[in-house]
Formats: sequence, structure tokens, C-alpha cells
Amino acid sequence: MAQRCGHGGSVLARSLAAAGIEVAFGVPGIHALPLWDGAVEAQVRTVGMRTEISAGFAADGYARASGGAGVLFTTEGPGAVMGAAALVESRLSFVPVVNVVTQVAAPLMGSGRGALHELAAQSEILRSLCTWHAIARDADEIPELVAAALGAALSPPQGPVALEIPADVLAAATAAPVPTTIEPAVRLAPPELEGLTRAASVLAAAANPVVLAGGGVLRAGASSALVRIAELLDAPTVTTAMGKGAIPADHPLAAGSATGDGATRRLLVDADVVLAVGTELGALVTGNWSLAFAGTLVQVDVRREHLGRSYPDALGVHGDARLVLEALAATMPARTPGRGAERAVSVRREITDGLRAQDREAELSLLRTVREALPRDAIVAWDMTISGYAAMSHFPVFEPDTWLFALGSGTLGYAWPAALGAALARPGRSVLAVQGDGGASYSLAEILTAHQEGLDVSLLVVDDGGYGILRVVQEQTSGRRAGVDLARADLPALARA
Repeated sequence: MAQRCGHGGSVLARSLAAAGIEVAFGVPGIHALPLWDGAVEAQVRTVGMRTEISAGFAADGYARASGGAGVLFTTEGPGAVMGAAALVESRLSFVPVVNVVTQVAAPLMGSGRGALHELAAQSEILRSLCTWHAIARDADEIPELVAAALGAALSPPQGPVALEIPADVLAAATAAPVPTTIEPAVRLAPPELEGLTRAASVLAAAANPVVLAGGGVLRAGASSALVRIAELLDAPTVTTAMGKGAIPADHPLAAGSATGDGATRRLLVDADVVLAVGTELGALVTGNWSLAFAGTLVQVDVRREHLGRSYPDALGVHGDARLVLEALAATMPARTPGRGAERAVSVRREITDGLRAQDREAELSLLRTVREALPRDAIVAWDMTISGYAAMSHFPVFEPDTWLFALGSGTLGYAWPAALGAALARPGRSVLAVQGDGGASYSLAEILTAHQEGLDVSLLVVDDGGYGILRVVQEQTSGRRAGVDLARADLPALARA
């Protein structure tokens, strides 16, 4: 059964609703008003943010916390470019965000005649950042394009997509039908049999295995499968910074995060087999690729081109992380528990002792205080800040999709708007954002959004009067400061206002 709509914006909003979308973030623009009007009609909640980049980060946080897709509405030209800055993080962290972007009227596209908000390179910019891109030339196309956009965003490797709609298509009256239900086709890559068979054989024979879990485990919804394979192997399990929460931090086999700590590095080096799942084995995890695996590296990735890219000798298994792990578990006999838990405890203790030896007790104390104040399932969004760097190794995460960190791009200003998105995705959860004063300055205007939307979200600002880590680097290199000291404000007073 189909619904009849009044204009192109109605078709778009009803299509999103038919696909299960409940919330969209954005900033209204003159050509996008039919889109926002249609959302009211379709009962899709719209969250009007103060900037498009914050709206993009909120959509990203919503997607990470919900496990589904976030939706971003932007108008053409400057709005599209501002929103695109947030898509950089979603692309590099493989987060499904659907960016619905207006365009100038179809007859004016590419004309160079100076239409309001016209940007000749808009489509090119979006194509360069997104895994899928299309332009709706007619309202009749919109339901099919919405289904295709969501399917592309949610199919591994996940990422942002863009659907451009010219202003005249959005505003024009139409009787285009919209199905009452739209089911996006999500394509999962089945495990490649040859690699799977070889990996199963190597893992079954391993005497001293270690599991390394990346963010791809979370994106694939594979946390339970990961814990199962770790238990079958009796393998200490290390997460990357992006993979925190893939295994509960208090699981007996949890061995901390691979973020440069010597203890986790030695654990990985000494293993006779390392099962790396959902990680590209990038610079942060491997110490700029200086990590030399003594044993066999088994790499599981849904992106075939990434297998062996960083470590050419890796035994590659192409496929969706959850499907691969479930297939491996089905072939793996359970082991009698050995020293896996003991090895994991030893690594965790060494990491903590190492931080204390560096006289960083203040950071540890802050992280302990925050963790103890929050429920186990609380969602915490972090900015690139000194306390955030410490949290990569020393903040316990117990559940999947509760650790939000813009590590793909390393951008500032992410945490607060992402936390707002997460709060809408998970009503009733405790949600906290942690930022430095520099990063907080990017998005403080969204305090008004939190008030406007009635969101119970906490913001912790670690105020050191500037861009602290950059200040440290400047002082260590030239001994001079430039651009890193910021005027302090009474932030609690701002929040109370």
C-alpha cells in the first residue's frame, strides 16, 4: 500500500519514515524548507542545530549509539560544505550517515549563473567523501533512492552517503506514491572459504594466541561473536582505541587497548598467532607500523583491498566480521582454560603501573572518578583532548557502542554534538561528553540545542586555558607558544544560563 504526498519534501520525509528513520539533524535553509515541512507531516523528529558540522556530528553519534543510520539535512552551498566537514569523520570511522542535501533548481545546476547558494563543485565534494551518491531528478525517484542510500550506508564497510535533491523537485506539487514500508537491502560479505579454512587451522593449532579487535567489530555488531571466539581460544583480547567495548573491560580475557602501551605491544609480539578483526592495523595501533609480529597474523576485514596492506605476510580472511567469527567458532573446539586470563590480568596491571610511574596519577584519578560516577551502560563521547588520550588506554568500557571518539579524522568539537545524538538514540541512558576547553569552544552553541530539545546530557570540560597538547609540543620543540593559549570563560555560568 502506498501513501500520496503533496510535494517532494513530503515524499522524501515519508520515505525516510517508511524505512524506519525517526530522527534527523540539520540546519534549515530556504531551499530545504519543504524537507522540514515534510518531516513534520511524516512525524520524523527534526533537531535544529546551530551549525551544520554539529548536526553532522550529532547524526554520527546517533548512528554509533543506535547501531543504525543517522540522518543529516543540509541546504546547498555553504550548508553542504559545513556538513561535509563532519562527513569526513563518518567516512574515516565507517559510520552510516545519510546526508540529504538540497541543490539549486535543476535547470540552474551547473549553469554558473549565480543562483543563491550555487556551488559548482558540490556534487564532486560529496562524491569524494561518501560511499554512495545520487541526485533525484524527479519526486517519483525519491523512495527508491532513499532505499538505495540506506542500503549503501549500512552495508559493510559502512559510511556516509549523500542524496542531492534540487530545490524545484523538493517544492513541486506531486502525487508520487510512497510505500508504507521500505526495507533497504543491506549486503553482507560472506566469509571467503579458502581464507577461513586456513585461519581455522592456524588458530586451532595456536598455543599462545591473542585477539586484536578493532572498530570494525562494533560496526558489524560482532561483539558477542568476538567474545565467544576469545573464550574458545582462551586468548587475551586487546582492543584498538576504536574497538573499545568490543569485549567488556572486566571480562577475564580483556587485556586493555593497543594504543602504544609497552605491555600490550609485548603481548601481541610474543603471540604465536594474532587474530586481528576489523582493524586496518594503522599507525596508532602499530606504532607507525613498527610492531613486528613474531607469529602468524590472521587479518579479518570486509575490505578486500585492506588485507595485507600494512602487513603483506598476513593470512587474510575476507568477509563480514560477525559472519567470519561465527564461522570460526563453529569449527573451533573449546579449550580447557589455561593461562589466558592470567596473561590478561598481568598486562592490565602493567599498564596501570606504567602510568603511575609517569606521574600521571591526576589523569588516572579523573578517569576513575568519571567511571565510578556513571552506570555501566553509560555512553561517553570524547574529544581529542589530553584526558581523552589517557582514556584510550585507561577508561574501562563495558558495552558495545558506548564509547564515541572521533579517531578516524582526529577532529575537535565532536564530543558534545555526538553526545546529543546518542541521547536521542538511547533515551534513558546516561550520556556524558568530555572535551577540553579548546574543543568545547567549537560546539558550545549546542548547549542551546540540548535545552531546546530537553536532553539530559552532561558536559565535562577539562579547562587548561588552551589547546593543551599542542602547547606541550610547541614548548618541547621551539620553546615558543603561538595560537595555543585561549581566554578562559565561566563555562558553568554559561551552562546555567
